[in-house]
Amino acid sequence: ESHILLERAAEQTERNIMGHNESGDVVVGMPSEKSLLILISHCREMKQQEARLRIITLLLLLSCAALFVFTNCTDLTRAPMAPVSSPAYSAQQNLCPAGDQSTTSTPTTAPSTASPLRIALSSIVEPNLTGRPYMNWTVEFGGDNGTYNSDSRAIVIPVTGYYFVYMRFLLHLCETVENGDLKNFRVKLQKWNEGYQQIVDLTEARDSGKCLEERSRTVFMGQLFDLLKGDHLKVLIYEGYELIHRSSFGAFWT
Repeated sequence: ESHILLERAAEQTERNIMGHNESGDVVVGMPSEKSLLILISHCREMKQQEARLRIITLLLLLSCAALFVFTNCTDLTRAPMAPVSSPAYSAQQNLCPAGDQSTTSTPTTAPSTASPLRIALSSIVEPNLTGRPYMNWTVEFGGDNGTYNSDSRAIVIPVTGYYFVYMRFLLHLCETVENGDLKNFRVKLQKWNEGYQQIVDLTEARDSGKCLEERSRTVFMGQLFDLLKGDHLKVLIYEGYELIHRSSFGAFWT
């Protein structure tokens, strides 16, 4: 391209030297040496610009190639981490629970710092009670750390979670009067918590019988409950307290 420009410039210079244009006017031409120097300077500038453009293009291509290589290497190094299979880590996973969320109503695993609830109670039968009394209990095992409240006659839930609660009653149908009258027994399991300040019935059991048909009967009730920290579980004898010969009450965390 520079050679073509030089040839065109030379032709224009010759026309200027001749001093004639298309209209026949005389044009005073510029000295040929000076015009050649201008052309050479212009060609040098064009070559420099062309060299700059080539360098910039090369840098852009190198940058794109480097970015492509870096992206591929990053994708290859992002492999998923394999789970740690060391015995110590596995043992730690088995020993450490998920955490305590006892402040919410969502059941959680009991924390490692709190002992799971395991409590068994036996009844203290008080004669000549009337009305609908709450059962009075004595602790067979468990009941430490405030899990049994003798004043309210209730099992106190230490940690939010699932608990299996059971009750068992041995009834003597001929304890009072030996006759053929039908005797009814009805018991309720209730809970109370400072958070909602009201007594809630969880479940109940009923039974009936006659002394002439059988002298004793056994009533058992067990169920899994979702309980909150601070719930008080207690047993209300709704009917037939005088029929109770022995009874037991307990709960354990599952």
